[in-house]
Amino acid sequence: MKLFHTSPKEITKIDRFGTFDDCLFFSVEPYSMSVGEVITYSINAENMNFVEACDLHDDEIIAEIAERFETDEDTAESLLDGSDSVWNHDFADADNDWYIQAKRGECAKKMGFDGCLDQDEQGGVYIIPMLERESILVKE
Repeated sequence: MKLFHTSPKEITKIDRFGTFDDCLFFSVEPYSMSVGEVITYSINAENMNFVEACDLHDDEIIAEIAERFETDEDTAESLLDGSDSVWNHDFADADNDWYIQAKRGECAKKMGFDGCLDQDEQGGVYIIPMLERESILVKE
């Protein structure tokens, strides 16, 4: 299976300081959320393993989410697994939503997966931690 990522700029090095930490978002078809020219990348995900967001669980990450949002761990777990959304709370904003998406990628990696299959406004999206994995990106 080939997955696609689009970017307004060339990707040469991935670090943990992006909007989604070290995660990039991929889909089964190229799409762009930005205006203007984009660069399309692909990866061969044939041998990659993904966990669905609804199956994510990590006590440490749940505790981090609970602390950030000053909420209980049940709510934090629901945010991590996608059964709840930051948009249902008084801490609703894009930065907090992006934080949760990054935590989903981090959790998938901690659970031994290559990434997380999640849903966004475009449909199914693969959140893949990419630190030190730049070599698997193919410029289309």
